[in-house]
Amino acid sequence: MIHPLRQLPLAVLGSVALATALGAEASAQAQPTAHFAARLLPVDAPPIDDGVLVTANGKIVAIGPRTSTALPADAVRIDHGDLWLSPGFVDLHHHVSGGGGDINDMVMPTNAELRTLDVVKPSEEMIARACAGGVTTTLFIPGSGTNLGGFGVLLKMLPNGPFEAMVVRELGAMKVAQGYNPERQSGDLGLLRMGSSDLLAERLAAGQAYAAAWRAHHEQGAPAPKFDAALEQLRAVFDGEVPVLIHTAGLRDCIATSRMFQDRFPVRMVLSHGCFDGWLGAEALALRKTPLNLGPRMYEFDRQGRIQGMCQAYWDAGCRDLSINTDAPVVAAEELQLQAAMAIRLGLPYEAALRALTLQPALQIGCADRTGSLTVGKDADFQITAGDPLDPRHAPREVWIEGIKVHPVRTGTVR
Repeated sequence: MIHPLRQLPLAVLGSVALATALGAEASAQAQPTAHFAARLLPVDAPPIDDGVLVTANGKIVAIGPRTSTALPADAVRIDHGDLWLSPGFVDLHHHVSGGGGDINDMVMPTNAELRTLDVVKPSEEMIARACAGGVTTTLFIPGSGTNLGGFGVLLKMLPNGPFEAMVVRELGAMKVAQGYNPERQSGDLGLLRMGSSDLLAERLAAGQAYAAAWRAHHEQGAPAPKFDAALEQLRAVFDGEVPVLIHTAGLRDCIATSRMFQDRFPVRMVLSHGCFDGWLGAEALALRKTPLNLGPRMYEFDRQGRIQGMCQAYWDAGCRDLSINTDAPVVAAEELQLQAAMAIRLGLPYEAALRALTLQPALQIGCADRTGSLTVGKDADFQITAGDPLDPRHAPREVWIEGIKVHPVRTGTVR
């Protein structure tokens, strides 16, 4: 017999699980809570000094100056004194929510039927460490050992779960890798870029045709195509429901990725990494308005041996759709803050860096309706710091996800 909760969509199930598994904390979540802080950083609006954020039922219900924001009569008041309050960070390039391994299946060069949803380990220490660093949402993706590693899951960084409450979207993004990592050293097709591009394009074309056939069936009454498990998840990509995150480094591959995923197969795409000499193609990518998820390298040396800030190079060329990642564990999951600090030190404007850790990645991955800024109606995901959240001297004092304090580590958590 199927448990009644298992029949609910995961988005609903997550809210139910969160409200039942955390006991008294979840009961308190429903009651309005007013968080007062010396400075609030909404991200999508100017900073608010001496402000208040009001939450209820895991959502933000009000934000504004302390003196002019109406509070519910029954609101619990928490005064954070001279501390700052800002959104939780969003990292789109994570490999560390499964306890190690289980991110590269190397037998086949394209694996569109795989997904990391099935290997999430809520007790994984790196989830707690990411949360402690202010990271509240991540895209847990397959590795780059093959051209198409499968689909990543979009997660809330709830240490020790419950699992259902962690899942924001089962298919968070399809993971593709171009150049270097997926080159098949066994000597079969895909050893070099020509072969790997051909294999990837062949699988994408099959998925595109499969999705079109199903749309024709549903919208025009055409015969239903034969079910194909290897292509089924690709339907979400070509129906525009799920983006593609593409591991790409180097000038040649950055341009090739843009051509493949913005021209030949126009899908929702994000070019991730952009490192090595990829920044030399920044002007071309700016013209195409290519979404960029930069990192883990924040600098390279140019041909004269000078340090070149990666984010600054893309920004100065006109790339505005820009987020920052850790590629954890390449850079520790909790050091996303430091990645932004490095980008600022090397020339990226502060406002762009703050947005690159919050609202921009949420927009790129398609969860900005829930997270990325302190906006009425969004999830109450935020962090409390002693000062600027992008200053590495200020590790989060507290982290809250959907109105519940999850760092420092809560007691009585279901494990």
